[in-house]
Amino acid sequence: METEKEVEQFTVAELFCGCGGFSHGFWQTGKFRTVFGNDIKKHALRTFELNHSHGESSPFILHDDIRTVTDSSINELLRTNGVENLDCLLGGPPCQGFSQMRRTGARKGSEIVRYGGYNKLDQDPRNDLVLRFLEIAAAIKPKVIVIENVPQFLSHFHDGKRGGIAQQVEEILCQMGYQVTCGILNAADFGVPQLRQRAVIIASRLGHITLPSQTHSDPSLPIYRQVNPWVTVMDALADLPPDPPFHETLAGRQDEFVSIPRSSFAKLMRTSESFPYNHITRNYQRRVLNIIQQMRPGETWDEASDRMRGIYAELVTTLVQQDISETRARMLLEKEGKIISAFYKRYYWSAYTRLDWNKPALTITANSNFLGSGRFTHPDRCRGITMREAARLQSFDDAFTFYTSEDPNKATENIGVGLDMIGEAVPPLLAKAIGKTVAVHLNEYKQ
Repeated sequence: METEKEVEQFTVAELFCGCGGFSHGFWQTGKFRTVFGNDIKKHALRTFELNHSHGESSPFILHDDIRTVTDSSINELLRTNGVENLDCLLGGPPCQGFSQMRRTGARKGSEIVRYGGYNKLDQDPRNDLVLRFLEIAAAIKPKVIVIENVPQFLSHFHDGKRGGIAQQVEEILCQMGYQVTCGILNAADFGVPQLRQRAVIIASRLGHITLPSQTHSDPSLPIYRQVNPWVTVMDALADLPPDPPFHETLAGRQDEFVSIPRSSFAKLMRTSESFPYNHITRNYQRRVLNIIQQMRPGETWDEASDRMRGIYAELVTTLVQQDISETRARMLLEKEGKIISAFYKRYYWSAYTRLDWNKPALTITANSNFLGSGRFTHPDRCRGITMREAARLQSFDDAFTFYTSEDPNKATENIGVGLDMIGEAVPPLLAKAIGKTVAVHLNEYKQ
């Protein structure tokens, strides 16, 4: 039987951590303890801190623009937390700066300026945070580095080449002494109830390391017979109350779930001793409600528009037969609320659409607070998904609470802030799969 010391044998730090889905997944393997987290968003960082403190083990939190922090101070913070040789560094450096500040001048003393890919990356200010991540990695020399980003990170044109950024990042990592593996992983293939593709780069100073093998698949594909089927929205959300309140009146109470967990995924999520926080709803504009009332689960905007226009055409034809012009007929029907003009407009294909109970969700993004930005509407209720539902679709377990306000009476109720941090996070179950692979790799070296 493993002792507690053996369970927490590896250390992990996360830059651009947000609320910490990446390192939370590593912690869920039972093989890592989180020692450091950095971000500029204070509510996300507070959420990271409160959810990553386990007993006497608490990470050091740095709320600052990482470009203003010296490499030596980061090393000192790690040593203060008892870390001389970091095992794993995680991060998803954005491919665009969040300010006009660049670090080029301060970077001249860093060893990465002598690496082949540096000059090409430094030409574009949008790569500044990527370079800062690599600069810190060169300074603290973790055994393993894991970078997560949008899938376009591996194919984006840069320096006249498709995938140029990724190639130059790999070139720098190789010159730093790492062996590099990269690819695109779909979160649904690792038990997350969401179709979310992410670029993943794993680099190790210890030797060759592989990407994790998928554990789930589209049940329509032949490989399905060898792995589990994708987790669906029904698997993820069916036990949550479909009509949540406007405030945290359910959180902390017993027996508020509408059913026992009916899927292995729901059982995995039920880590809280009482009903979790963040399952609240909000008021929606009548214009938005009028649209989503007409939407069917899984239907695209184009499909819904075609269907509604067909219905409207029949209504207009009926009035035209009464000697009313087509233009006036449509105006009258719009005034009476029988025609919704939005269905004559072209929107993004998943705008205002409903989740499908029987499939994984589409990508949950930081814009999931806005129903016109994607498929974020509940399958059969006229509302958007709650923070807790979004968290389930991202595979955050119920004990993970999102802190969204400094007001102690509404600490978990700011839906916009909560959905922003949830949508930007790495799904913990995807991170857990990567973490298991890294743990096996580190164990092999240790032995």
